[in-house]
Order: sequence, then C-alpha cells, then structure tokens
Amino acid sequence: MKWGPSFSEIEAAVTAKRDVVLFALILLLAGMGLFALHPASSLQARIDQGDGDYYFTRQMVFALPGLVGLFFFAYVPLDFLRRYSLLFLAGCAFLLLLVFVPGIGQKVSSRSESFHRWIAFGPVRFQPSEFAKVSLIIYAAHILGKFNLASPDADLRKLIWPFALMGILLFLILIGPQYGTTICTLSVLAVMIYLSGFPMLRLMLVGLASLPLIGLGIFLWSYRLERFRVWLDPYSFRHEGGYQLVTAFRAFHDGGLTGVEIGTGFAHRYLTFGHTDFILALFAEDFGILGLSLLFLLYVAFVWRSVSLLRRVNHPFYFMLGAGCLVMIIVQSLLNIAVVTGVVPTTGVSLPFFSYGGSSLIATFCMTGLLLNACGQVDS
Repeated sequence: MKWGPSFSEIEAAVTAKRDVVLFALILLLAGMGLFALHPASSLQARIDQGDGDYYFTRQMVFALPGLVGLFFFAYVPLDFLRRYSLLFLAGCAFLLLLVFVPGIGQKVSSRSESFHRWIAFGPVRFQPSEFAKVSLIIYAAHILGKFNLASPDADLRKLIWPFALMGILLFLILIGPQYGTTICTLSVLAVMIYLSGFPMLRLMLVGLASLPLIGLGIFLWSYRLERFRVWLDPYSFRHEGGYQLVTAFRAFHDGGLTGVEIGTGFAHRYLTFGHTDFILALFAEDFGILGLSLLFLLYVAFVWRSVSLLRRVNHPFYFMLGAGCLVMIIVQSLLNIAVVTGVVPTTGVSLPFFSYGGSSLIATFCMTGLLLNACGQVDS
C-alpha cells in the first residue's frame, strides 16, 4: 500500500492548471474580509483587550496558515486525499471526542448550557468541527464518486456503512452542541447526494422524515428553544437574547446608502461582538448598501466562476469534491445572511472569510484550495 502520493501524481498535480480568475476572486474575498474586520472589531477590541487592533491582528496571523492551507490543497494530488479519506474522517472524530476531555477540551458555559467546541494544546486553540466539515466533504465525494445513484441497478445497501460513519461524525458535531454546523453539513451532503444522481423526490421524502429529529433537537437543548422564541419576537427580548438581532437591524438602517462615520474611524457602535457571526450588519453600517452590493457581486462572481469550471470536470470524485466545497461556502453564506437579517433563528454559523475566528478562516481557505484543485482537473 502506498503511504504517500507517487512522483507521477505529484507531477500531475503541480503541472495542472489552476484558474487565475477564481484564485483572484478568492484572494479578493479574503482581503475584503480582513479589510472589513478592522472597523467592525476595533471598538470591541479596545473594550476587551485595550487594543483596537487586537482582533484584526490575530485574524491576520490566522490568515498565514490559512494561505498555506489554500496552496497545499490547491496542489495536493487529489487521489492521495481519496485514498486516505477514511483516515481523515477517523482523525476528525477523535478530535471531536477530545473536546470532552478535561485539560484538553475547552468548555464555555452560558446561563443554561455548556458548549464543548474547542481544543487547546498550549497556546494553540482550535475548533475541530470546522475541519470535520472538510473531511466529511472529502469522504462523501469519495463514496458518492464510486456509485452511480442514477442507475436503477444501484445497490444502496453498500452505502449503509459509509453513511453510518458520516452519521457518527455528524452526531459528534451535534452534541457539542453545534446545531448550525450540523444543519449546514447535512444540507451540503444532501446536495452532493442529489448531484450524484439520487432522485429528488426520494431525497425530499428523507428530508421530511428528518423534520421531527430537527424539532427534537430544538427541545433537547434549551438554548435552541430560547433562540427560537427570541427569533419570533426579538423586540420583546431586546434587552436580553434579542439584543444582537435588534441592534443588527439598526446597523443596517444606519448604514444607509454609503455607510456612516467613515471619516472618524468607524467608532460608532451599538452591536456588541458583531465581528463574529453578525459582521455583515457592521459591514452594512460601515459601507452601506453600495458596499453590500459590491460584496454580493463578488460572492456571485466567485460562485459563477466556480460553477462554470466545475461543469467541465468529468471525473466523478473531483467533481463531487469541488461541488461539496462550493456548496458548503454557499450554504454557510446564505445561512449567515438569513440569521443576520432575521429570516431564521440564530445559529452561530460564520460568514466565510469575514467572521472573526481562526478555525473558520483556515477551513475556508482549505475548502477554496480544494475547489481550485478540483476545477483544474478539466482533462480528467
């Protein structure tokens, strides 16, 4: 058994073309995210750390390993990832279990819940669920790339064991608890299954059958039920759980057409801790409708370019891998926008490239690297 990629695999991976336009769009999104984070986080950084540049500087530091991940996954032989996809899945499952180990896992408690989401080794602290999403996409692409689910002769029994393994990883993410991440990942897997040829009607029936489980998840964790109540009427909880959503609405309103207080360093803030999941509201306050329009156009250009390239990829695994990474970025973006605008209850899902957080930023860079790599396999 080969423990690493062969020389021919490395040579083929390095010499394959990477789309310059898509690469430029990725860097533009990453740069725009860093540019937007500084004004969005400066006031909170001064309050928390006494340094208005604190969160921005840390995000710049996170971007360095993120760029390494981008280039690594943009040029790594994809067949090497496919061979070891199960090992990556097992490794992420192990890390997700470590978050519950005292002294290694870091727990954050709210008024009624405890959240086990982080691992700390000395100064290094990260969220394994972000990397579990990447491993799930790689493994699902490997499994779905081997089966033609559109064929009437497809033996679905062969998928029971692989899907059970993916279900175990999803369960470990869920009990974190990380409800939003679980919903995102399930949505991506559903799209990948559909793209592999599985009939839409059957997929919808499976989705409808899972609705009671989603409802049960809301009631099992009281903080989810509280968020649901706040979402129904945020103004009744404006001084408690609805504060962020209500002040996000105000930020959108105050931003107007061109944004506010650009000349004074973006100092005016009502929305606290908005540089994480609610950064889009602060972006709207700083840069207005014109800034939001530019951001959305950039996201649309990124998606359009990715789709146009993926349509030319014939290899099932490469296509499924690229599609999975692209759909994950789209789903996260849409869900984050829906949360900030009050369309759905708060989930804690970050906005790719924009929200503060090292694990999320590095994982996003890794996924876009895989997308670049898959889109370059047009002759496969």
